[in-house]
Amino acid sequence: ARDAAEAANKAKARYLSNVSHEIRSPLNAIYGYAQLIEQEADVPPQDAARVIRRCAEHMTSLVESLLDISRLEHGMLRVRSEIVRLPEFIDQIALMMRPAAQARGLAFVVELPPRLPEFVRTDQSRLRQALINLISNAIKFTPHGTVTFRLRYRGQIAEFEIEDTGPGIAEHDQQRIFDPYEQIDAPDHAARPGVGLGLPITKAIVEILGGK
Repeated sequence: ARDAAEAANKAKARYLSNVSHEIRSPLNAIYGYAQLIEQEADVPPQDAARVIRRCAEHMTSLVESLLDISRLEHGMLRVRSEIVRLPEFIDQIALMMRPAAQARGLAFVVELPPRLPEFVRTDQSRLRQALINLISNAIKFTPHGTVTFRLRYRGQIAEFEIEDTGPGIAEHDQQRIFDPYEQIDAPDHAARPGVGLGLPITKAIVEILGGK
């Protein structure tokens, strides 16, 4: 019990350190551009607005993750059941994620079966959140090559698969990555953005939706 408590404390300490870094970086960018605009420096307003917007989106995403993990810990994360157009939903995910892959020089491939149901019932926003978390991780940790977003559908069960040409995850880390506040070291030891909440939240969403 003592070892478990110490491990949890270390994980939370790493988490707080990561959160500090994650918040500081976009804040510095916002602060810097605000100073340049205040000093009437030769900065294109659209460029400044674009950077500030992206930083704000990043911090909003961080806050939402913190709220989600808090809801999970208190058993308050809820999902809805709604009718969703499946082909359109998949297209939206691809349109959202392809630019991020291309920005890293990666090919983004979508593989679908020849026949898909037009409508399914699920929580659209939560399923989108889970898939974007997984695809974003694949893009983040793949230095070159391809990220593939694959869907199989059989017997009213959808199976999503995200495959990448990155270094993979060591077998001894494959369970730990689903623990809140945990992050594993990248094979190249390079720092990666994130606070170790994406995969625990994704796993919880999938299970609440009745999947695994």
